[in-house]
Amino acid sequence: MWKVVIFAAMLLALLRPTAIAEEERTRKAMLDIGREEFQESCAACHGADASGRGELANKLMKPPNDLTMIAEQNGGTFPFWKVFDIIAGDTTVEGHDPSRMPLFSQRMRGQESAGIFPPAPLRVLAVTHYLESIQE
Repeated sequence: MWKVVIFAAMLLALLRPTAIAEEERTRKAMLDIGREEFQESCAACHGADASGRGELANKLMKPPNDLTMIAEQNGGTFPFWKVFDIIAGDTTVEGHDPSRMPLFSQRMRGQESAGIFPPAPLRVLAVTHYLESIQE
């Protein structure tokens, strides 16, 4: 019996680094997708660094928020699902209404239905994870 326990422990020890490496690759891939989506859809207003100083920022009626400060503005906690809902267009935010800012989630859904891109919720999820990763 103890040989089985030792063997199982050794097997787990050998597999653990592989599992960790796979998790890291998956996490990196998710953040890369989120970063790319952010650059394509959000950076023109919010800035490539998400500071709110994009090339179109000074042309807007309401200045874009510094998206690197979301957690700080929420007591040090990143409100993941609230941010997700905002990006998805399920929660309205001043400046994100159709007369001021396009809802990129609608564009994502259109691309999804054309079979060109992954499902919109996955892309919104990737952007949300990316924003969480860049909090100051």
